[in-house]
Amino acid sequence: MILIILGIAVIALYLSFIMMKSSVVRSILVTIFGAITIVSLLLINMNDVQHYGMKKETVETTKTIYSASPNAQLPMLLKQDVGTSGKHNVYIYKLSAKGKATHTKADYDIHNRVQTGAAKATITEKKTRYTYKSDFYQTLFMNQNQHELVKQTNTIKVPSNWAVLTTTQAKALGKQLASMKNPDAATKAKMAAAIQAQVTAQIKANPALASKSQELAKAAQAKLQAQVIQDAIKQVKATVK
Repeated sequence: MILIILGIAVIALYLSFIMMKSSVVRSILVTIFGAITIVSLLLINMNDVQHYGMKKETVETTKTIYSASPNAQLPMLLKQDVGTSGKHNVYIYKLSAKGKATHTKADYDIHNRVQTGAAKATITEKKTRYTYKSDFYQTLFMNQNQHELVKQTNTIKVPSNWAVLTTTQAKALGKQLASMKNPDAATKAKMAAAIQAQVTAQIKANPALASKSQELAKAAQAKLQAQVIQDAIKQVKATVK
């Protein structure tokens, strides 16, 4: 609407100033249409720069997220730096267990923060946008700048068993774990001894568990494997950016 008013005012100003002969009526019309033109330009500028006629509106939504890792036993939240400064990044995850990986938007007005120790993995998006105060302003400025993003904060919460790694670290971890799938005889013997030591210690502490030695061995093996993975993650974090 404001652009239509501006267009009509400019045309009317031109016609009254150029086409009419000098007279009181001409002076009045030039003054009126000139004022309308100036006010229209000022309002357009105020809407663009100061968001005149608008207000800030904040909306918060929370979604469950899933690991983007191909290994279900090793859930991950992946991080990818944007630019060269390292101050901005995006986080990669899934919105469904079998869906495609997605990521937070890369924008200077979007900030991400990660919290660990949650009961389940979620992302809470808190968006602040400009919206018009009334239908009058929305019609006047023809819906321009409606829903323009002011700022957005993404709070990503993940359980303690999730690894938060950069994509480079994730690749390095994958290679390291792959190399550990076929351990040599010495490593196998060392792991077997560690498992047997845990089983023996548990049975000694509680002789009633002697009949469940196989279950104890499986649990000890799983615990040992988990510890190996955690050690690998720590090593990757310390050596790879």
